Amino acid sequence: MNELLERIGLGNISEPLIWLGIGILIMALEIVAPGFIIFWFGIGGVITSFFIAIGAVSSTEGKFLVFFISSLAFLSLWHFYLKNLPFFKKSTGDDVKDPTLTNLLGKVIKEIKPNISGEVELYEPFHGLKKWKAESQELIKIDEEIVVIEAEGIRLIVKKN
Repeated sequence: MNELLERIGLGNISEPLIWLGIGILIMALEIVAPGFIIFWFGIGGVITSFFIAIGAVSSTEGKFLVFFISSLAFLSLWHFYLKNLPFFKKSTGDDVKDPTLTNLLGKVIKEIKPNISGEVELYEPFHGLKKWKAESQELIKIDEEIVVIEAEGIRLIVKKN
């Protein structure tokens, strides 16, 4: 490996630093290739750098073996265990729905058309708010009474009452 490093002009850089750089570069590639798979090969590069630095591995075959085994071990740990932990789970959207807004009454203050948002004013303020953005599958004109059938974040899904 040292001969290769000298040929490309990196003969004075130590091999652990090269493996560390490769590992960090591979982890950075995760930004452009999301999926959280490439990242673990970057971790493998960093671990290989550590083993080379402490002198635990010196042969080229041993370095690549440490790289692949550690990469696959961390990839397996991620795939079969870590990604199932609540901290790493993606939101399904159900957690932003507020069932306490369901069945509240109000009136339209900006016309609502199918797939075009309007605005409603609830008769009773909720979370300190009376005016809300609203959507409906039907045309609802100004001053018509509505009932909330669903709430997603700060947007209400309504229908005529």
